This record gives sequence, structure tokens and C-alpha cells, in this order.
Amino acid sequence: MKTNFATILLILLVSSCLGLLLNFLNPEGIPLLREKRKINWANDSTGVKNNKQNVENTFDEPKAIVLKQAYKLYNQNVLFIDARDFVEYEIAHIKGAVSLPYNDFDKYAYRLKKIPKDKPLIVYCDGRECDLSILLGDKLFDMGYQKVYIFFGGWVDWQLANYPIEGEDD
Repeated sequence: MKTNFATILLILLVSSCLGLLLNFLNPEGIPLLREKRKINWANDSTGVKNNKQNVENTFDEPKAIVLKQAYKLYNQNVLFIDARDFVEYEIAHIKGAVSLPYNDFDKYAYRLKKIPKDKPLIVYCDGRECDLSILLGDKLFDMGYQKVYIFFGGWVDWQLANYPIEGEDD
């Protein structure tokens, strides 16, 4: 019995080491530790004219914004994209927002056909602890959407500020 256990343990150890070695040598190997995404914040004074937050002309990656900036852009009719699950969107969402759940992206991706690639977008989810907006914002940017903002306060900050919403809570 001890021999079987030792043999099984040896096989597991050798196969794990071999798997890690092959993964390390593979140029497309799976990273063992996920790199933390660095957030590029939009400058609060960038593009502000006459107390308005204007959309920047060039983006090299999605830019993070806070509630104040999001609301200024909302008042300029910038499109909001809700990255939360569709059920949460149905309950309540930022007024005028389009639902594009990150976790069901393929199911709802057809909605992007109506949105021009140069149209500014603000992606949000539940709040600062939610990373769906970052993931969806990166995905949209990689798909060619040129002006993507990530609203870090998200639904929670928007609701607390009593800004316009649609759904059960309005």
C-alpha cells in the first residue's frame, strides 16, 4: 500500500514539474501569476473647456474616469455601456445605457453593429470593486473602438449621486 502511494505521489510530482517546464518553454504559455492591469486615468483638466469635459481625440488605451467626469460626458450624450449581467441591467441602469454583459458578450455582441467605432463610450459595472468594466473596456478597445472610458464609480456612485436612472428604482 505504501508503495502504491509513493508511486502515485512520484507520478504526480514528475508530471507537474514536466507540465510547468513545458509551459515555461512555450512562448504562448499560460502565465502562472496574472499581471495587474495598470489603469490609465483621464486627466481631469484634459479637454475641459467652458466647464465641460470634452472627449479626447486620441486614446492609446481605455481611460479611467470618476463620477464627476462621467456625469459631464453623460450631459454631452456620450453612450454608456453596462457591463453587468442583463438581469441587473433590467432591474435598473444609468438612463440611456446599453446592456452589453461581459459574461455573455457573444450573446449580446450584435448590439455593437449599430455603434460607430469612433463614438466615445463609457463602460461601467457595479463600482470600484467590479472589474467587468475594465475587461469589457479592454475588449472593446481591442475590437477597434477608439474612445473608451472606464467609469470606476460605476452603478453604485451614480445611484448615490441621484443621477438619472431607468428601471425599478427610478
